[in-house]
Amino acid sequence: MSKAKTKTIQDQRRDIFEAIYGVSLMGTFNKRTKKTTPNSILNLFEQDYNRFKNKGINKLLELYKNYSYAIFFGYSPSSIRNNLVAFRNVILEHGGKYQANAIQAFTVDNVYAPINKKNHEQKVELKKNVQMGTNTDIDPKVIKDKIQALKKELETKSYDVKKNQKEPQVRAYRIVALLGMATGRRFTELMKTLEIKKRGSKITFSGLLKGNDKTIDGHIIELSYKDVKKYLAELRAFAKTEDMSEQEVNAKYAKVFNNALKRLGFKNVKATRHNYSVAGSQLFKKEGESIEDTITRILGHRENFTSALNYT
Repeated sequence: MSKAKTKTIQDQRRDIFEAIYGVSLMGTFNKRTKKTTPNSILNLFEQDYNRFKNKGINKLLELYKNYSYAIFFGYSPSSIRNNLVAFRNVILEHGGKYQANAIQAFTVDNVYAPINKKNHEQKVELKKNVQMGTNTDIDPKVIKDKIQALKKELETKSYDVKKNQKEPQVRAYRIVALLGMATGRRFTELMKTLEIKKRGSKITFSGLLKGNDKTIDGHIIELSYKDVKKYLAELRAFAKTEDMSEQEVNAKYAKVFNNALKRLGFKNVKATRHNYSVAGSQLFKKEGESIEDTITRILGHRENFTSALNYT
């Protein structure tokens, strides 16, 4: 007799959500197309939002609380941030007297807001550390030296493919570490989507991910614009990502590169973005600008405290 299949965490979460709302997330099977269309949680939210959008802030906060399962566990395989963007788009589309309050409820900062006093005190302390620069007091020269060491190795070592077929791959790992620290961009942006342009002395980054399609002022640490362009082109030629989707890039390379960067002294690829934030919070801070705002600006984020807390 075969053992019953153990439910995954995602399955358990789906069951909880279905019990709360009395709906099925499994979707409806179309006999003609032979495809299953998932029932949209956003449709449910749209109906509920229209019922409560003019009835006060407390009703909107209750709505947020009720839909927290959809935000965290997903009506689609996307990140919490993207889920929140989808909910906010519904709010923007339907307006209402308390629209601004509703949008504020559906932000990343609010997702991580403390529930009890102890957590609140801890968050206040963390925020104070960020604002005072306690989390960013590493000398930027340390990050600059890391970048220069990797650049020197890439320039002086031959990485001869005739001697070792893995040499180009080893080189690619170092390019990702180098560019991650120099530009602060995400792994898939480096591998696929990032576009960097220069007009006069101004550099811009576009092709940003996580629902952020804006163009931001690009800040580069210790590398030239030409260096970044050159290494991006080499990396993408090695990985052959031109005809791959973002999802395919992640599926094929993310785990491999994360493991490789551990051997280079980083926790994972994201840790290079941490290095960039710590150095950038000091190198690119404008007069009168808070550290939180600097980090938010150079990373291209929307929520300032969550960005600063996650990347310092």
